[in-house]
Amino acid sequence: MARRPPESIPPQRPQRPRGPRSIPRYAYLPTWGLRDRPVSEEHAVDPVENAQSQLRLALLVTGGILAASAVVHLLRYILLTVNRTTPIPKWLIDTSTVLVLGCGVLGVLSFIVATAAFVAWVIEVRKQSYGLADRLDPRRRRWLIVLGGIPLVNIVGGGLLIAEAADVRPDLDRELIRRRLIRLWVAWGIVNAVAIAAIVFRLYAWQSGSIQSGANALTMVIISAVVSSVFAFWMADRVPRLFAAPAPDPVPDKRWVVLA
Repeated sequence: MARRPPESIPPQRPQRPRGPRSIPRYAYLPTWGLRDRPVSEEHAVDPVENAQSQLRLALLVTGGILAASAVVHLLRYILLTVNRTTPIPKWLIDTSTVLVLGCGVLGVLSFIVATAAFVAWVIEVRKQSYGLADRLDPRRRRWLIVLGGIPLVNIVGGGLLIAEAADVRPDLDRELIRRRLIRLWVAWGIVNAVAIAAIVFRLYAWQSGSIQSGANALTMVIISAVVSSVFAFWMADRVPRLFAAPAPDPVPDKRWVVLA
């Protein structure tokens, strides 16, 4: 009968005492191993898309308010024209005055909200662009607010900030982005030029007190409101496509084959 050598026999394990054993207890839930936290919807939202949607909504609302302001000022102009030959009831004049003032206040508020939304969108776009290039934004946030939020300054500053964000991204067609920016900022410059002309006409009408000067100023206000409204709607459509890739060429449905 074969047996193992004594030196290869492992020592016997000590026997555990019989009886009830203590169960380990924890004051907290142990979290051993890796923790797989589900991604919540708040973290899944793209900040650039969120800022872009808010900017588009603000532009659409601003365009609607400016369009309503143009209509109200046009009605005011018609009432003033009719009032030269036919007396207009006082309540109708007062109603038109209230509508003009209300649309003016709403127009200013919507302009401020749209400008703030534009600045927030520029900040998120630059953060994303420099993050994709593994770089930090060289401009501080206060300069982004100054260049993108101050009227007239943002005509040049806003284009500069977006152009810098496009230059650091290798996945964009820089020539295409440059052409889109040129069209955008030329239109923005025209809108501001018309608005400045309307303000100058209005100030001159207040100083002169002439009825004809007031009518000319009201005409310029109507033109400025219409141009600004068209630009707001146009920009709301252009902003989502500013950094988009060019549309592919359409594939023809039919092909002509030459038979030998």
